[in-house]
Amino acid sequence: MINLTNIPSSPGVYIYKNSDNKIIYIGKAVNLKKRVSQYFKNDEALGYKTKKLVSQIAKIDFQVVGSEIEALILESSLIKQYRPKFNSQLKDDKSYIYITISKDKIPLIKSAFKSNLNKNSFFYGPFPDSTAVKSLLKTIKTIFPFYSSAHGPKKCLYCHLNLCPGPDPDIKEYKKNIIKIKNILKGNFPKLISKLEKEMNIFSKSQNFELAKTRRDQINSLKYITSGWKNLSNLYQKVDLQEDQISKALSDLKTILSPYFSSLKNINRFEAYDISNSSSKYFVGSMTVFQQGRIAKDEYRKFKIYSKITPDDQFMIKEIIYRRLKHPEWQFPDFILVDGGKPQVTAALSAVETLRATSLQNKNNLRSTIYDLIPILGLAKKQEIIVIKIGDSWEEIKLSTHSPSLQLLQQLRDEAHRFANQYRKELIIKRSLGRI
Repeated sequence: MINLTNIPSSPGVYIYKNSDNKIIYIGKAVNLKKRVSQYFKNDEALGYKTKKLVSQIAKIDFQVVGSEIEALILESSLIKQYRPKFNSQLKDDKSYIYITISKDKIPLIKSAFKSNLNKNSFFYGPFPDSTAVKSLLKTIKTIFPFYSSAHGPKKCLYCHLNLCPGPDPDIKEYKKNIIKIKNILKGNFPKLISKLEKEMNIFSKSQNFELAKTRRDQINSLKYITSGWKNLSNLYQKVDLQEDQISKALSDLKTILSPYFSSLKNINRFEAYDISNSSSKYFVGSMTVFQQGRIAKDEYRKFKIYSKITPDDQFMIKEIIYRRLKHPEWQFPDFILVDGGKPQVTAALSAVETLRATSLQNKNNLRSTIYDLIPILGLAKKQEIIVIKIGDSWEEIKLSTHSPSLQLLQQLRDEAHRFANQYRKELIIKRSLGRI
């Protein structure tokens, strides 16, 4: 009979052994006593393979740690060392997840399944709990920002959140951070904290107070995640990566705009428009799209301006939005964003009104209603104020420069500007080569 009375109610790793004293299963828990007891309370609730495991348990060992993050890493280390047969039987080995660190000049850190492991990378695992691994990487990124993919020449949303080293990092410092992350993944928390404390003291003595503060914050963060018995979902609930920040940005944006646009129920898709002429004879417009939580480049559209041969941003905005909305086969946006202020918003509204009037003439009331319901926003580059027109009145919404909602609008607005300029330059090159 298995004695459960000596198992503590602490976070740690439990180790099941058979009658030959061979390890047959390893697991982690926030509360060891509660987790292990679940295996022996209700036989009917267990699956076939779990029942088979329980029938072979002759002894239970455990290792207590300070937090579940340490339990997660210890569990991975022990599974890698002993390869218990029931760990692979109860969960397909292919579904175990690893953390990989590439050997590039600027190393990338990401999670990967066994089948996708790159032999030229360092890897840590296997981890049975993929959700916990993603949360672990989120937390590490808040302490030691790292890249998960190659970075472009401009700042990304991560940069604004201090979760990214930026487009031009100090390679030497970045690699030092990678070494510190490796120490976390090896479970060397005391060694890492000791090293950070020494660095903090050195920076403080040399009056480099900014770096000393950074080290202090890193030490406090590490001490926080290695203390307490919270489960991982609670432990990492304050960690915001891009997907978390985008979700918050959309939620906040809906809250901000709903008083002005009662029809705005959700924001699944919005589009941004810009014009590019730059004293060129080529006048073009662009449409960029944010859809289902991401920039959707496959939905982008570009327009040649046909009805104007002199620069006129307002006229051109009206033309491209009119032409875009004539395509019912393209999914309609929840709102439209134009680069500019009142003149550009007025032009966009004029395009919508023209289409609405045409629909009414053609007795297409449904299409007319759809045109009525599309909110139009303007975002001028200098003041970064959201401009909207309600009836005959103008409203201006000034958001904090740190607002995720504003940053999301800026990102797509700037992307529309880039895409329009790129298209105009393509046309100029084609003409110089005699292709048009």
